[in-house]
Amino acid sequence: MAKITWKSDDAPEKKSDGLLNRAVKVLRVVSTFPHGVGLSELARLADVPKASCFRIITVLEAEGILFTDEDTKRTRISVGALSIVGGLLTQSGMLRAVRDILADLSTASGETTGFDVLQGEDIVVLMQNVGPSLIGQTLKQTPRTQPPWLTSTGKALLAHRDPDEVRELLAPRYPQENLHQLDLFIESLEPARVHGYAWLYGALERDAASVAAPVMIDGLPKYALWIGGPTYRITPDNARQLGQLAIEAAEKTARLLTASREAQGFAEPLLESGINGTI
Repeated sequence: MAKITWKSDDAPEKKSDGLLNRAVKVLRVVSTFPHGVGLSELARLADVPKASCFRIITVLEAEGILFTDEDTKRTRISVGALSIVGGLLTQSGMLRAVRDILADLSTASGETTGFDVLQGEDIVVLMQNVGPSLIGQTLKQTPRTQPPWLTSTGKALLAHRDPDEVRELLAPRYPQENLHQLDLFIESLEPARVHGYAWLYGALERDAASVAAPVMIDGLPKYALWIGGPTYRITPDNARQLGQLAIEAAEKTARLLTASREAQGFAEPLLESGINGTI
């Protein structure tokens, strides 16, 4: 499976990207690292050759748009340039960037992907991106709510809570005839926390499976990204590989949300926006 790489919005498919297109890619990545990013990681995430990336940084530094710390060698957006690139970090620009991350994750995994949050006792599916292989599944409308114990995102988000707290949260709504199985669900949370991703097989729908990774902000799981598809494509053999893709996308999303909060002062920007729609 392909690695996820950043791409500029609506960029045409060409054999050779122009310098301007590459500069936009570099700016998009740097804008998600409020404390700076190293050259090698920047080149990898932007999918720009390291030598070209260095030249772009040099030019943008000369224009006062980027700043590289001499001690850490990490590059960030200069304070004076935030007004220029601020559109990348506004609420609408941020949501568009999250949708791009989901689209890239679908391309890399070959499956439908989504973005969830835990609100009270419910998992809320905020966004989803149709995968290239949507066969034999009915795509549901967003936003929608789902029981946490039937979703991989529920496992990914609850894995960072105390087991007694999870039991207290879920027990009132958990099917009483199967209440003894709640302990099995809680026991499955520890591996999800250790490995950084969770997966669930045939729970929400008999023939459906999914993997998910939490979006960690300030050390807490605020949201989760998931990859979902039929059980004959998402199997125990490839769950780990898909989990790593989900982790990579979740880390990228966390950097984006952290940067938007620090630049614009959003508290919970995605919840404020009333997200709706399949992309």
